[in-house]
Amino acid sequence: MVFGTAGHIDHGKTTLVRALTGRDTDRLPEEKRRGISIDLGFAPLTLPSGRRAAFVDVPGHERFIRNMVAGVHGMDAVVLVVAATEGVMPQTVEHLAILDFLGVTEGIVVLTKADAVDAEWLELVASDTRATLRDSFLGAAPILRVGTPTGQGIPEVLEALDRVASAVRPRDAGGVLRLPVDRVFAVRGFGTVVTGTLTRGTIRTEEAVELAPGGPRARVRGLESHGEAVAAAMAGQRVAVNLSGVDRARVVRGQVLTHPGQLEPVTVAAVRLALLPWAPPLKHRARVHTYVGTAEALARVYFWDRDELAPGSQAWAELRWEAPVVLQRADRVLVRTYSPVVTAGGGVVAEVGMHHRRREPNLLARLDRELAGDPLTLLAERLAARQAPLALEQAARQVGMPADELAQRLAGRPDVCLLAGHWAWSPAAARRVADRVREVVDAYHREHPLRAGWPRERQKQEFPEWDGRLFGQWVAAIDGLVVVGDVVRRADFRVELSEDQAAWREAIQDTVRRRGLEPLDLPGVLAAVGVPEDTGHDLVQWMVAQGDLVRLADQLLVDGAVYAAAVRAVAGAIAREGPLGTAALRDVLGTTRKYAVPLLEHMDEARVTRREGDVRVLVQS
Repeated sequence: MVFGTAGHIDHGKTTLVRALTGRDTDRLPEEKRRGISIDLGFAPLTLPSGRRAAFVDVPGHERFIRNMVAGVHGMDAVVLVVAATEGVMPQTVEHLAILDFLGVTEGIVVLTKADAVDAEWLELVASDTRATLRDSFLGAAPILRVGTPTGQGIPEVLEALDRVASAVRPRDAGGVLRLPVDRVFAVRGFGTVVTGTLTRGTIRTEEAVELAPGGPRARVRGLESHGEAVAAAMAGQRVAVNLSGVDRARVVRGQVLTHPGQLEPVTVAAVRLALLPWAPPLKHRARVHTYVGTAEALARVYFWDRDELAPGSQAWAELRWEAPVVLQRADRVLVRTYSPVVTAGGGVVAEVGMHHRRREPNLLARLDRELAGDPLTLLAERLAARQAPLALEQAARQVGMPADELAQRLAGRPDVCLLAGHWAWSPAAARRVADRVREVVDAYHREHPLRAGWPRERQKQEFPEWDGRLFGQWVAAIDGLVVVGDVVRRADFRVELSEDQAAWREAIQDTVRRRGLEPLDLPGVLAAVGVPEDTGHDLVQWMVAQGDLVRLADQLLVDGAVYAAAVRAVAGAIAREGPLGTAALRDVLGTTRKYAVPLLEHMDEARVTRREGDVRVLVQS
């Protein structure tokens, strides 16, 4: 799992990463001297669940966008950083556009320096940030507030990252090995070392590899991940590879480490290209900077059906590079203008290595079908790996089409289902998670045989990715389970008291009943009867659910029949005499104010009475 930062310069990205990981990702002397990030920084991270992850910290200055883009390609999710002292800034917007073009679909938003502003300003910045993100992939992402000097909000950020990590689809550990190189250095006594995020495949020590394009072949002398030597690394991990048989001078950022002969560099690709609304028009045959993985390369843009692409528009284009690049179908390409260099747009690769004539019949229709066909299959695979449904709007952003169109195209597919019309999921995943829910409910019944069922708070802990209401609706349809209020139980579950529990129940009931309208608190009841605390709590909770007992404020307990008589007395007095104050109702109950107040407040909560100023009236049914 790889997280990355994004955001404007001096908004606290590096400081946040240091607070989360304990590592300073600014390693260059110039970064230390100037106090800004210039190149990519890396740090390992262990999430609260125990998941291992890595952080890629990117520079925020516009002059170092090429370095920022090199870090984005390997991100599974992003932490978009906005300083509460300044709010959304130009690089915030540009980074967000870059993330979107390069296919990042998960993440959270962190407002740093929250301790440096007042609450009103902080909420204003949060609202402005949410408005900026509304139509992006972060439109529904949580916005967290952090004050790094005090550690404010850091635990919440870690928990949010854990939730994001559980929602991210694992990368493909099979197939073609692909490790875009983002850093190269030499270690005395060991030789050349390259680092990067392994985006696909698995790499092992002692195997043969090559650097494409144009690089030499080598042998994997050693591997490190998260600072530990490993025998193998797989897709999704940050990895450092010690190469034997290759000189440091022959390796550069942008090359891809792969198995020999598996990746063929190309100089042409068909790309569905989109321009940002604020970008300048892009002319046919324009020279542009492109970014693929960690590589930057010059290319020309050739349109098949127009002479110019207008801002905010999309079109099919052929990119022709001036030097070979490593590219595969479905890769993302970022495009920046040649001069001045500004982010213009990006696109998805549909086809590589084939030139097409400008007026070739049915070319664009074929590319449309080709690009539109695969995303649904990929979406189905992602849904099958998830533990919860994906909001239809988010799924639509992933496949690049409107939500209503996606819903129509998913209808009838055996590998995707829609829940409540607004959530996409996989039937296979649904069956797997349903089995898990049954296991959890059974375990809860065994652990807590006196409780009504698996409660809402436990449901959220076990399945944090789910929308609460949807989860309840879906679980209610699982064979063998029922939902009662906020709890889930087996349909055939019944509380059966042991001999000891039955005796304790009678003793508790007798103790509370003898107190009349002078209730005991829960610890007092358990102490008087001598019930073990854990069993006593569950037993009392069950008795309350059965109506044997009534629980008032501050854990005060009163006999159910005694309470019902008190309700009748209060209701009868108010019906006869009209609104009554606390002192009068105390006399009706025949108890002290100390006990009358919690009794009357419970009747208010039960909507028997309603307090109006200093008196109570009956609630009209």
